[in-house]
Amino acid sequence: MQLGIIGLPQSGKTTIFNALTRSTAKVGDYSAGTAVHIGTVSVPDPRLDALTRMYNPRKKVPAQVTYVDVGGMAKGVSTSGGLGAEFLTQLHKVDAIILVLRGFDSAAGPAEPAGDYRDIFTELVLSDMAMIEKRIERVKTDLRKVKRPELEKELHVLEKCQQQLEAERPVRTMGLHSDESKLLRSFQLLTEKPLMLVLNHAESADCKPRAAELEKLTGGEPFALCGPIEMDIAQMADDEAKSFLEELKIDEPALNRMIRESYRLLGRICFFTVGEDECRAWTISDGTKAQQAAGTIHSDLERGFIRAETVHYDHLMAAGSFAKAREQGHVRLEGKEYLVRDGDVINVKFNV
Repeated sequence: MQLGIIGLPQSGKTTIFNALTRSTAKVGDYSAGTAVHIGTVSVPDPRLDALTRMYNPRKKVPAQVTYVDVGGMAKGVSTSGGLGAEFLTQLHKVDAIILVLRGFDSAAGPAEPAGDYRDIFTELVLSDMAMIEKRIERVKTDLRKVKRPELEKELHVLEKCQQQLEAERPVRTMGLHSDESKLLRSFQLLTEKPLMLVLNHAESADCKPRAAELEKLTGGEPFALCGPIEMDIAQMADDEAKSFLEELKIDEPALNRMIRESYRLLGRICFFTVGEDECRAWTISDGTKAQQAAGTIHSDLERGFIRAETVHYDHLMAAGSFAKAREQGHVRLEGKEYLVRDGDVINVKFNV
């Protein structure tokens, strides 16, 4: 599960990458071209913290998410070839895109996040259009030789995407059916990937007007934060960071919320396993059935799956223990077709 961080030069994308991953990638090194930085972080989850306090296990294992600081973003990247092509190749590999927009004035000029968004969105659209148009021509050529239903279906979906892109709308807003999305999977279209907008604003600045402008333009509320402050907090010792946040009357760093939002952006949820050995958060896609969820723990559990003894986190914490939750009727035995919910605490019953 990887999210690629992109942005124009001086937008602060590498600063935010460093803050998220506690890395030390060089900031402002535009000579690096297509240099890619990768960092994996734990997903902050107060529920796992509470379960750990309840069970006092030998080990706590949180869910994780990987961020990729993709280098080389610039206007004209979709048609520049060379480094531009390398940038797009790297971007096609990620599962979702985090677009950092400069919300502060700098030597590069006044902040114009809405304009920067339009420029970058245009590049993503042009890249997708080039790929779609090339494939359409290939499919039409093949259909002139032999009429094949699967190719006709693919052509229909491709032409729908072409119309969407020509109207300057992202593919992800088309509401494609699962079988249509499957036909596009190999293309890894950039405008089909989930997108998070991050407005990187100056300290103490009123970012609401620019955030509102972006929301009106894109239909989605941007995630606003101050990159340098978040990077400073990330580099502090835990006690120091806690004191600093208390002085600012902030419950948690904005980055914690951003990491959790990154997780949700990809349609992922967590279920938990608990015990004296470890308390662990397991990552699954929303809509995963119990038998497949058991397979994320171990393939043997999926093969020998019988039932999933399940209680939701909220009920478990309210009861105070698994035994009391069972007494109160909150512990259920679910079959293989059960759709696991975010926050379920599960004990898998299986045959060896």
